[in-house]
Amino acid sequence: MKHTNPSESGQTAATETFSWIPSALMSTMYTNDRELTSTLYKVLYTVLTPISLTDDTLRTKRFLLFTSQLDERTRRAFQTFPARQVQSEKYLLAYLDAAEKYNGGVPETGDATSLEKRLDMVCHSVARMLGMEEGAAQRKTDLKKWAQGNDRRGFKLLRDLIDPDKDFKAWRKSQVFSKRKVTNFVERGDSKN
Repeated sequence: MKHTNPSESGQTAATETFSWIPSALMSTMYTNDRELTSTLYKVLYTVLTPISLTDDTLRTKRFLLFTSQLDERTRRAFQTFPARQVQSEKYLLAYLDAAEKYNGGVPETGDATSLEKRLDMVCHSVARMLGMEEGAAQRKTDLKKWAQGNDRRGFKLLRDLIDPDKDFKAWRKSQVFSKRKVTNFVERGDSKN
């Protein structure tokens, strides 16, 4: 007679009961609905692997368990994430370039009016990309406010987050400080702390 560990049998039961959830979540990618995709990203990056989760081994285990439950179709959808990240990176770089050239409203080179129009256009595009339509206007306002604050350290931290040459330790440090800056900005309108 084989004895099983109660925690192992509980893990098996939980896996069998909830194994359909990862495929159901990832199948929303096929709807091509920005709101569903935004919700999916929110679930993956704030629930499954939140930034506050500092144990990288646990983060990896969670992702591996999640992906192990995907069927072939939803695994293909999950594999589109790197391409989507590259696209998002282009938007972020365009925003950072526009914000740096805008220089807090005092451009070093170029016409202030054209630079402000460029910043407005980029903020609009980034705001739409970041989530649901009903919050786009507020996100655009926040992006413009951040750019007007001309927080060079904040700009550098955001660039470091997408720099492929950064090692994991440097990337993680940038992630922690970026989160702090964004949190300060959202809560107090001040990103320089």
